Amino acid sequence: MFVDSHIHISLNGINSKKWRMGLMKGDYTPILKILDEYKRKNVLIIRDGGDNFGASLAARDLAGQMGIIYRTPGWAIYKKGRYGSFLGKPVGDINDFKNMFVELLKVKPDHLKVILTGAVDFGLYGQVGGISFTFEELYYIIQCAKEKNLSVMVHANSSAAVEMAVRAGADTIEHGYFITEHALHAMAESDVVWVPTLSPLGNIIERDDLKYRSQIRNIKRIYDEHLAAVKKAIEIGVKIAVGSDSGSYGVYHGQGFFDEVMHMGKCGISKKQVYKMAFENGVKALDIKSSELKSLGTCRFDSD
Repeated sequence: MFVDSHIHISLNGINSKKWRMGLMKGDYTPILKILDEYKRKNVLIIRDGGDNFGASLAARDLAGQMGIIYRTPGWAIYKKGRYGSFLGKPVGDINDFKNMFVELLKVKPDHLKVILTGAVDFGLYGQVGGISFTFEELYYIIQCAKEKNLSVMVHANSSAAVEMAVRAGADTIEHGYFITEHALHAMAESDVVWVPTLSPLGNIIERDDLKYRSQIRNIKRIYDEHLAAVKKAIEIGVKIAVGSDSGSYGVYHGQGFFDEVMHMGKCGISKKQVYKMAFENGVKALDIKSSELKSLGTCRFDSD
């Protein structure tokens, strides 16, 4: 079986605005079809990054009925006025978070997700929107989650953001573009799992997507540097989990996991090694119990 450690069921990789409008009306038939595709491809353990209207919570309920382990934070936490509105709900300060956390616990999140920076700007190299929370705010948020036995996934791009998240106690780093070797060592020393999500950029390059024709050179530069960082991370012992970011533009549910495996393979490791890494580190990232694994049957590290 396979573990995809980062997806977004509230997006569909093609026309997410239309997709979300349908789900907001309460029609979850498309989610059932996607979950069936994951099951058909033997991707039986999934971690969602959250959304702002309950799609991932509905998916968790439906997945449970289909024999799929589905983890969701319910919604992500982001700083008011900054990136993240479609993924979660905003907080302005620690008091806001305290109130929000009470509400969040009511939906029984499987983990907490914090959006620490913006997304990668394809047009301007190195631009990720800056760091949204102070270290004190992030540390407080993460410690509140730990007190409730919730692991914490942090969306972080740039080395400064990654190192700050590691110091604050993050369990996993999502994306991590523009990371330096110093930050990689920090992750390795703290036993933090990295989910580098190569597919959103890699798939654009593979297709030579016309939508991004004017930005493709910059996208390729970012992607190549990210591949090099992943390769270095493997060399120094960073635990890497495979997360496709499925739902993002050009990354399709079910297939996205195998796209990510293909991109990881460009780091010089075999497909079998990537599958093994995806499973072992994915189980760690998602805090999957042995009893849950037994309920899914025999583990496989190869594609059918």
